[in-house]
Amino acid sequence: MIWFSGARRDYPWRQTQNWFHLIMAELMLRRTRSDQVASVYEDFARTYKNARAADEDRTGVQQRLRSLGLNWRNEQIQETIQFLNHRFGSRRKLDASVELKDTPGIGDYCNAMIRSRLFQEPSPAIDSNIARIYCRLTDVEFHPEMRRKAWLKNLALEFMKTATSAPERNDPFEINLALLDLAALICQPRAPKCSVCPIQKHCKTAQKILP
Repeated sequence: MIWFSGARRDYPWRQTQNWFHLIMAELMLRRTRSDQVASVYEDFARTYKNARAADEDRTGVQQRLRSLGLNWRNEQIQETIQFLNHRFGSRRKLDASVELKDTPGIGDYCNAMIRSRLFQEPSPAIDSNIARIYCRLTDVEFHPEMRRKAWLKNLALEFMKTATSAPERNDPFEINLALLDLAALICQPRAPKCSVCPIQKHCKTAQKILP
């Protein structure tokens, strides 16, 4: 976390406590670079404070999403907005008992990010980039579907429990963000920067690569 405090990437959705905006950000980020999403997200968040407001302006939402491309994803966002409006309307806060995984477009990764942010639950978010970190830590050959493997999910959960327990008591959302940034900046797909990696001494792959 010391590394993350100096290297973290700042994006507007990382600061919000608005559950609707968090969901929209995660959907916008699918197969799209964060830098490209930032301006679209900010415009969207300024215009629509909740699911009801967005659902009542479907044409406006479509126009704002157009620059992101991926028509199938934009259609999915519209479906998600409609579902959230019917279920929650303009509700400002969600209770921790609410289950979001039955919402169109929300899978395990998105659900974990949202719950770690809103409810401080120790829920590890695992996409293919974070799965790559765990594969390299254990020196297991990586492929994108590894994120679905039970052993990797268990490893991620154990790591999250350790990282959020005493004495550090790190915030689970911050842990998820730190792993995302580690994957983007250090543990990159083709040229990992093992020599400057903050967890190199725990990584079996780094130990094989470094002199």
